[in-house]
Amino acid sequence: MSFVNIKEINMSKLNKYKSSQVSQKKELADPREIIHELLTYLNQNLSEAIKNIDQGNLDNAKEKAKKAESVAYALQNCLNMRDGGEIAENLNYLYRHIRFAAKNLLEEEKSDLLTSAHFVSNEILEGWKGMNTSVA
Repeated sequence: MSFVNIKEINMSKLNKYKSSQVSQKKELADPREIIHELLTYLNQNLSEAIKNIDQGNLDNAKEKAKKAESVAYALQNCLNMRDGGEIAENLNYLYRHIRFAAKNLLEEEKSDLLTSAHFVSNEILEGWKGMNTSVA
């Protein structure tokens, strides 16, 4: 494959990304919307992991748990620990719990903490929805 062909392929992929909804959302979204989408995605993945466990599909459950763990990690790293006070400390603890529950499934194949992790993620999401509408 020549350099010109590779460049054309990369330009094609770049143009496809630029016209995608992901690109458009990223450029238009404010940070509150991004956090809301991350929390929604976290909650969905935990819910789907639990459903997959109930259906006996451990591999799919692990895949969803891995995604949830990654999102919880990203949310944890968004916290302003210097200025966030007690709220940031509490969210940090809750995200750690979610990550621990996901890793417990991934590494030990134990799912007993996923239900509480899903409950926690749902509570954070509902709180965020309330806070986001009152701020906006």
